[in-house]
Amino acid sequence: MSPFLRPLAAGFLGLTLLAGAACSDAPSKTASNEPPAAATASASVKPTQNTTVSKPTNELSTADLVKVAEPSIVRIETNSGVGTGFVVDSDGYILTNNHVVTTNSGRLANAIRVTMSDGSVVSATVVGADARSDLAVLKVDQTGLKALPFADLKNVVIGQDVVAIGYALDLGGGEGPSYSVTRGIVSQKNRAISETSANSILGAVQTDAAINHGNSGGPLLDMFGEVVGINTALAPDPTTGETASGIGFAVGSDIAKAVFEQIKANGKVNRGFLGIQGFEALRPAKAKDMGLPDGTAGIVLSTVVNGSPAWNAGLRNNDVISRLGTTDLSTETDLAVALVKQGAGQKVKVEYWRDGKSQTTEITLGTPPAN
Repeated sequence: MSPFLRPLAAGFLGLTLLAGAACSDAPSKTASNEPPAAATASASVKPTQNTTVSKPTNELSTADLVKVAEPSIVRIETNSGVGTGFVVDSDGYILTNNHVVTTNSGRLANAIRVTMSDGSVVSATVVGADARSDLAVLKVDQTGLKALPFADLKNVVIGQDVVAIGYALDLGGGEGPSYSVTRGIVSQKNRAISETSANSILGAVQTDAAINHGNSGGPLLDMFGEVVGINTALAPDPTTGETASGIGFAVGSDIAKAVFEQIKANGKVNRGFLGIQGFEALRPAKAKDMGLPDGTAGIVLSTVVNGSPAWNAGLRNNDVISRLGTTDLSTETDLAVALVKQGAGQKVKVEYWRDGKSQTTEITLGTPPAN
């Protein structure tokens, strides 16, 4: 289990989390390295993203969303506590947090009991777990279950309404399944749940929907019934040391989907490794300073580790990777997903920019160092 995570399950201490831009240790958004341009009366300000707003026509009410999601929500109990999960495949596959099914000693729990939405209690086995993304896939001996679909994070906008469902505090009683429902918004995307810059869950979704002990592993849903993220962590207030108000985090759907598919197919995630540190998404001002064409997207490499796979392939500091294998890169999430899909030992093509010119190289992905 990653050292920066503690079980967010009923009866346990909350998760310790530091959130910021990728490879940042601060709980707030990392500021750009570029100083702000001076404003003048004649200045023409160009927005950095599309400002056109289209009104959705098929959003559900909160009550209807809960009805749609309820058959997929499950309670997960081990000897270490209680958490939440949800059906991700109709053939009995359930997605939850790795720390929900991991004991305090860091081992997978021997006995996992899953309470289905109809109240039946069944045993579950662990198909595979991935500590780096804090995700685990369970299997129950049932078919024909209702699965929740994943949202595409590129279509999720900041400020969008979301609902968290889970067994908060494992409260008893109530009508039907005793899960709790809270509502909020997507406060930010592409956060990093991290203790150090070398060990981060990239592509996390920040929300102000209330998340409490027992919510871990439950879905954060948009109002279309799609999973935006898997509720995972709370942020500490660095001043008081207590849980910060209204700052919760979920493992983003793009990462979750990629990890689930790998675990279902192979029982594990054979994640690739580049050997880069201090990277960040390319912003328009940075692209302009680097002499790159308008609309260029990619990941700026602050530090390429000497002797790493990236270094051996010829990548250097300040290069901008725009494509890795079959994946175009515009955010830190894209990079994390690409490295899940294209595993250690694979030889992949890399497209990148250097000195304003587009170049290509080939890299043999390495194996991530042990946590």
